[in-house]
Amino acid sequence: MADKVKFFTLKRFQSKRDNLSRSHVTPSSLAVTRTVNSISESKPRKFSASGIKELVQCALCLEVLHNPKMLPCQHTFCMACLSVYIADQIIFDCPICRTRIQVQGENFLENLPSNLYIDSLLQLVGINGTNTLTRPKSTDSPPGTPSSTSPSNPPQSVDLFAVGSRCAHCKTICNNEDITSCIHCKLKFCRVCWAQHLDDMRIQLKSIVKQLETADRNLEHKIEHYKDRCERIIERINIAAEEKIAVILEGKDSMLNETDYLKKSADLSALALKTSLDEARAVAIRAMDINDINDDNEKVTTFINLHQNAVQLLTDVSKWDTERFIFDQENFRLEMDSATPVDAESDDPVLESPKQNNPLESEENLVMHYRSRHFQPHFVWRKTTRPSGVGVSPWSNHLYVCGMDSHSVLVMERTQGKTVTRLSCDEMMCPVHIAFMKSLGEIYVTDKWKHCIHVFSKDGEYLRSIGQKGSRVGTFRSPEGIATDNASQYIYVVDTGNDRVQIIQPDGKFIDQIGVATKPQSSQATTLWTTKDIFCTELNAPTSVAVTNDRVIVLDSGNRRVKVYNKQDKNKIVEFGSTGQRKGQFRQPEVLAVDPMGYILVGDSGNCRVQVFKPTGQLVRVFGGYGTQPGQFGWISGIHVTKQLDIIISDTKNHNVNFF
Repeated sequence: MADKVKFFTLKRFQSKRDNLSRSHVTPSSLAVTRTVNSISESKPRKFSASGIKELVQCALCLEVLHNPKMLPCQHTFCMACLSVYIADQIIFDCPICRTRIQVQGENFLENLPSNLYIDSLLQLVGINGTNTLTRPKSTDSPPGTPSSTSPSNPPQSVDLFAVGSRCAHCKTICNNEDITSCIHCKLKFCRVCWAQHLDDMRIQLKSIVKQLETADRNLEHKIEHYKDRCERIIERINIAAEEKIAVILEGKDSMLNETDYLKKSADLSALALKTSLDEARAVAIRAMDINDINDDNEKVTTFINLHQNAVQLLTDVSKWDTERFIFDQENFRLEMDSATPVDAESDDPVLESPKQNNPLESEENLVMHYRSRHFQPHFVWRKTTRPSGVGVSPWSNHLYVCGMDSHSVLVMERTQGKTVTRLSCDEMMCPVHIAFMKSLGEIYVTDKWKHCIHVFSKDGEYLRSIGQKGSRVGTFRSPEGIATDNASQYIYVVDTGNDRVQIIQPDGKFIDQIGVATKPQSSQATTLWTTKDIFCTELNAPTSVAVTNDRVIVLDSGNRRVKVYNKQDKNKIVEFGSTGQRKGQFRQPEVLAVDPMGYILVGDSGNCRVQVFKPTGQLVRVFGGYGTQPGQFGWISGIHVTKQLDIIISDTKNHNVNFF
C-alpha cells in the first residue's frame, strides 16, 4: 500500500504573485515549484516541516542526504552510505524494497544518477549543518525561501500540504486521480507503473498457463502410475488369496480326512463293543434258562464270570468317548483333548480375620469369605451312580439330583440325606440338568438323548414334554444346561448340539436365542461369486447357563470360555477364560452357577477343580483337585450355590455328591 506522502506548495508571504519572476531562484527549484503548484489545486491539509525531513533523510545513516545517488529501483541514499553498504559485493539488495541489483564496473557508484528532485528539494527548503529546517527567528512570519533571498528580494514562506499518494513502484507522488489501486496485490500505482504492472500480470498469466500445463502432464503421469500400482496390488491380492484358499482347502481336506478316520475308528470300536454286549446278554439269558446244572458251585462260577464280563463291558461303554476332539474355529484346526482328568493348580485358604463378618454385606467380605474358606465337604452322599445336575427346590428345600444311569431324578431330604422320591417317565433317557419355576410350581429337566425337556409339577407329577430333535427354533439337539427367569417366566435352554442358547416360554413357544446371528457369506459357483445370509454362532458346544437380574452367563465349553450377555439386548458384556491348566484357564468345563451377589463358580471338570470369579471375570479362588479323597473330584458334573453360600457339587466319576 502506497504511503500517504507530504506535498508542499510554496507561497510568498506578504508579496504578490508576480514577485516570483523577480526572485533569484535556480531553474530546478522553479520547475519543482511550478509542478507542485499545478497539482495542489485541491483543498490542502497543512503538515509540519518535520515531514520534509523524512523525504530528505537517508535510510542507512538516518541523516540528511549528502551527495544523493539513486538506485535503479529509484530509492535514494548517500553515496558514502552506499559505498559502505555495498562494499565488495557483486550483487546486493536494496535496503528498502530488497530489489536485487548487480554492480557493474568499478565506478558503479559514481555512475549512478543523482536524484534531481531531492537536490532541488534540499536547495529549495534549505538544510543547515545541524540537520534542521531553517526558520526565521520571528514567530510572526513563516519560514523564508532558502538560498534565494537578497536585499532586493525579501524572504518567501513555505506552507506544507498533503495532497496525493505515492506510487508503490516508482515512489513518485501523484494526484489521487492518477493513482490506481490493485485489488490483487493491494498496492497503489501511478499511470505509468500501472501499465507496467498490467504487463507484469500478463507475463505472470503466461507463466501460470505453463504451470497448469505442466501440472496437467504431471497429473496424467501420476494417474498412470496409480493405475499401474492398483493393478499390481490387485494381482498380488489375487495371488495371495489363491494361496490362502489353497492352504485353507488343504487344511479342510486334512481335517475332513482326520474326522472321517476318527469316525470310522469309533464306528469299529462301537461295533465291537456292541457285539460283545449282545454276546454277553445272550450268554446271560441262556444261563438264566439252564436248569439242568446240579452243581451249585458251577452256577456260582457261571454267575461270577458273567458278572465280571458285564462289569468290564460297562466300564468299556463308559470310557468309549473319552478321546474327545473339537473344532477350533478361530485357529481352523482340530483340537484333541482326552477326557482323562488331571490335577491342575489350586489355592490354599488364606488366614481368616478374627472378626467374622457377614459375607453378603459387601464385596470385600465375600472375597475374603471365598479366599479363607476351607473347602472340605461336611457331608458326602453316595447313593447314586453317575450323578449329574443338581438343584434345590424353592418350595421344599429338597435336593434334586439327576441320575443319568438311573434315568430318573432323585429327590433327597438334605438334613438326613434320605431319598424321598424320584421323578421319572417312560420317555426319560438321560436327564442332565434341572431348573425350577417357583411362580408356576414346575420342574424342568433336560434330556440329552431324547432331545427334549421334561416338565413335572412340584408334587412330582409328569406334565408334558417340550421340544424335539431338530435345528429349527424351538427344537433341540442334545440339550444340557437349563435355567429359569421367574420374573419374566422364561426358560433358558442350552441347545448344545446346535451351539446356541434358546429362550422359550413354559409352553414351548420360542422367544429369542443367544449367540446366533446372520452374516453374509460369499460362495463361488463356476466363475461367479454369490453372497447369501447364513446363520452363524460364536458358541461352540455350550453346556451350562445361569440367569441373574440383568445378565445371562453362558459356559462356552468348546471354546473354554465364560461369556456374559446383557439380558435385555443380548449383547455380550464380557468374556474370560482360555485352554490350559493354570489358574483362570479351563479344560473341558461343564457346569457353572451364580451366587446371590453374582459371583460365578465354574466346574472345571477336566482340571477337577472349581474356580470362583467376580462378575467382571477377575479370579477370586480355585479349590479342589484330582482324586477320591474328600475335597477332591473325578469329574464335576453339577454345581449349585444356595442363598446361604452352601455349595453342592456332584461328581460323576466318583459317584457322589459333595456338600460344602
